[in-house]
Amino acid sequence: MADSAAAAQPDGYWVRRACSVASEHPAVAAVGAPILDPATDRYQVELTFEVNLPNAWRGAGESPSGVRRFEPVRLDFPKSFPLYPPQISLRADFSREFAHVQPRLTYDARPIPCVLEGRPSEFFQQQGLVGLLNQIALWLEHAAEGTLIDSAQGWEPTRRDHLEDFVIADMAAMRDMVDRDGGYRFVAYEYLRFNESPSAPAFTHGQLSSTPISFNATNLSERFEAKPFPSFLDCRSIGLIVWPGKQPSGELKTCGVYTPETVSNLGQLRARAALFGCEEELTTALNWLARCLKGYTPAGPFSLPILLCARRPFPLIDSASPIELCPYLIDLHSPELFPQKDATPVRPAGHRQHISPALLARLSGDQTESEKLRWTLVGAGSLGSKLALHLCRAGRAPSSIIDSGTMNPHNAARHGLIPTAGTFQLSWMSGKAGLLADAIEGFGQVATPLQADIMTAFADPALSKKTWSKKSWAIVNSTASLVAREALAAMSAAAMPIRVIETTLYAEGRIGFIGTEGPDRNPNTGDVVSEFYALAREDEKLRARIFGASGKELTRTPIGEGCGSVTMQMSDGRLSIVAAGMAEYLLKSQQDGLPETSGDIRIGQLDGDEMGIAWQRFGLSPVTMVTPENDADWSIRLHPRAIAKIEGEVARWPHDETGGILVGRISDVSRTLNVVDVLPAPEDSVRSPGEFTLGVKDLRRSLEAYSKSVGWSLYCLGTWHSHLQTSGPSQTDRRAAQAVALARLAPSALLIHTPGGFRALIADRADAEDAPTTPETGAQTKPEIRETD
Repeated sequence: MADSAAAAQPDGYWVRRACSVASEHPAVAAVGAPILDPATDRYQVELTFEVNLPNAWRGAGESPSGVRRFEPVRLDFPKSFPLYPPQISLRADFSREFAHVQPRLTYDARPIPCVLEGRPSEFFQQQGLVGLLNQIALWLEHAAEGTLIDSAQGWEPTRRDHLEDFVIADMAAMRDMVDRDGGYRFVAYEYLRFNESPSAPAFTHGQLSSTPISFNATNLSERFEAKPFPSFLDCRSIGLIVWPGKQPSGELKTCGVYTPETVSNLGQLRARAALFGCEEELTTALNWLARCLKGYTPAGPFSLPILLCARRPFPLIDSASPIELCPYLIDLHSPELFPQKDATPVRPAGHRQHISPALLARLSGDQTESEKLRWTLVGAGSLGSKLALHLCRAGRAPSSIIDSGTMNPHNAARHGLIPTAGTFQLSWMSGKAGLLADAIEGFGQVATPLQADIMTAFADPALSKKTWSKKSWAIVNSTASLVAREALAAMSAAAMPIRVIETTLYAEGRIGFIGTEGPDRNPNTGDVVSEFYALAREDEKLRARIFGASGKELTRTPIGEGCGSVTMQMSDGRLSIVAAGMAEYLLKSQQDGLPETSGDIRIGQLDGDEMGIAWQRFGLSPVTMVTPENDADWSIRLHPRAIAKIEGEVARWPHDETGGILVGRISDVSRTLNVVDVLPAPEDSVRSPGEFTLGVKDLRRSLEAYSKSVGWSLYCLGTWHSHLQTSGPSQTDRRAAQAVALARLAPSALLIHTPGGFRALIADRADAEDAPTTPETGAQTKPEIRETD
């Protein structure tokens, strides 16, 4: 609507309004009348800015850099104004040897200053015309003072906007080639050439290799190839990197002159190389190339990217290097390299950094300079793939991936990888670990895939070397597999000292769990998972979601005729919400370090509309390990919650022995009993200075209610009682252990609290074949909630 109004009114309402605003600006000395330019059909208004020159320059009327006290600046208003800002241009004879000047000119050869960083249209909508005038006044003042380039901020690279040709190159690798002696290197170059027609100029998008190559007249032809496609050519060629050396005095050749990008032919390219101090190196390289091509007639012409390396007086902006990379493209021919001699067209090209961990980390806001950490991902399914790719896009991909499974079509519903188009999807049905590693390689990173189960991967010394080392940061388990979890928990810190981070989804993806082991793997992954169940029991909302009627987990979903997958049904979006939080946790933990004194538990819950998630943090101090005196193969791991309740009960009965019920989980694989909670003794229990007798009133009911509330994830592990003196198990304790062993199939703990610490016995009748398997025996009668991919 605004465009139509401005175009329809001869005097231009919006332009008149802009003139009124400009006339009130303190830096604007005069505002010219709007003129409708017939060449562009745009309104033009010339403003006169009074530049704030120091008194010493005012008498001369201009600064030493050539900026006048009163500078004309033209605003060209587009028809889309005020949606888009006016174009700014300086007088035609304004020097272009300033930083922050666009490489192009207006149609009538006026320089265009770059007065702001970012998109002008967005800035204009935020700051309006007044903000734009402020930027123009500031730019002119800095140009007059010669401070458009600030050594503290860094050298401003030559502007290369609005170019159609692009060269991808590894900046660090290119700069590493530059030495003090000056020289050149040829490298391989692959590119796509578009618009190969007489009616339109061709342009290319290509990538330079980082590895120097050598050739001669005999084998140079192997470097060139062109494959035609309907809309482009897929080509191979060579590229040239050239850099300056040093002066006869030994001082490095440095170019402190800022010039706009105006190179358009070979003669001007040689002049630019002379300015940078590397014309001799450029000439030597091109002469060698000409001799090698004399006897060869390629089907080209082929593009030859030439990368001039300018050594600046100080490092570039956002860089620690003073080497500026200036890429150009020229077509080479044979047998005569450049038939048009110095008139051969040259096109400035834009440089794009190749995909690398450093680039990805910078774009992710990762300012840490430390070397990226090695870590292992166990599980390359829907959750694991998303974690890997999120970290990969931050430059921190896993170094090893373990998964024994292969991809299937139904995995496309939530997996982080994307199937290829086409009738056949056979490439999709490969090993998950390998496919994920291939994707990571495309991000300039390397992950070693291992298609094996975790027991095989860690039990085989040769395979273990591929999966982790003592320098590894962590092992992230995303499998939701009880086998994987038990296998990791069973490994001692001496055998496998790397901390494990457990990541799991519950309640159809509405709950996320992150469990991080503590230093020296205490607490370990078995401890943090057991603690998670105890925390879930204490939170009514969380308990209802995970263990209640709404918390159904695994569903058999048909994935083919007669085939089904037992998995958790949820949308990819829901999974991604939770996975994103987990990935951020992993990223920040790599940047800031894992907890130094404890384990870490994070529980995330989707909000009411399931569009967001809130995470809670819980610490877990190291557990206390007690070795039973009658069986050193077993270990009782006491959680801080359980110890606090035991000590509280002992404090209530300082002169009598007391006790209660131990609750937690048993791991047959690692031979551990995780005691996470304690239930009070029944009210008919008997306490005295010399003995504690556990009552039975409502005991069965209270144990069953407790276990049911957590879906039988926690259950009775045995009993505890106190001794008033520091002593080991009494004969009465040992007889009680034997009796319990005969009564229960599952191992049971008889824990003793003494003033000098904990002592314990284990009651184990593992060879019994007909023992009952009820909730009171400690057997798990219902499956644990989990996800499978």
